[in-house]
Amino acid sequence: MSTIKEDLRELPIPERSKAKTAADYHNIEIDLAGPANKEPLIDVQEYGIACKSMYSRPYAPYYRAFAEALETVYLRDTVAKKLVQANNILVRYGVEVLALDGFRPISLQVELWEHFMEQAKQQLPEASLEDMQRFAAQFCSNPTNYRADDYRTWPVHSTGGAIDLTLRSLYDKQELFMGSIFDDADSISYTTHFESFELTSQSGIEARRNRRLLYHSMIAVGFANYPYEWWHFDFGSQMWVMNGNLSQTKALY
Repeated sequence: MSTIKEDLRELPIPERSKAKTAADYHNIEIDLAGPANKEPLIDVQEYGIACKSMYSRPYAPYYRAFAEALETVYLRDTVAKKLVQANNILVRYGVEVLALDGFRPISLQVELWEHFMEQAKQQLPEASLEDMQRFAAQFCSNPTNYRADDYRTWPVHSTGGAIDLTLRSLYDKQELFMGSIFDDADSISYTTHFESFELTSQSGIEARRNRRLLYHSMIAVGFANYPYEWWHFDFGSQMWVMNGNLSQTKALY
């Protein structure tokens, strides 16, 4: 059980700089020889973690299944165990984490990158290729130059240290309202979106409370959040180092 006494839904999410995106972590070194890097990938369901592999389902936000999507969510063993710790905090609120995506094969990453580049074309029709890539990199790591022998080209989700997730009720299994859909390529997806202005609607207040609950429960067990996406958290990855203000200079995997 959790020893946290504050109501996490009442704690504001601190504003973080959005200067760095998924295009900026690649030069952070990974401890390839370290023991953590040898951890296996684990189906999160083995630890009782609820999951719904978003890219394998023909529903919103894409309304199609991606050809290379996995049927379940895999993470490094330590990362999956940390979700159990987060659930131990969340149980007092009657909710649990719902994993949406974890490890991705490169082939799936390519499909997603193409999707976000198409989103960039639609939203920035007059933009240069560089500007469109910069837009897409807010929401997806570019796999174009991927090489298996060069960690500087690895998409963060391909390491097993990145997790996309939301919250759902323990009682009726309904997902909590977060104010935007998963993978929405818009500023409403920024983690602190509902912290940045005075809220007058009940829906906005509910979204802010739920985002706070997700954020603080994950931070409490060692994850770092990606400021552009309320649903994206890292442990042990290059983005964990970049976004967590950590003393570590190397990623674990």
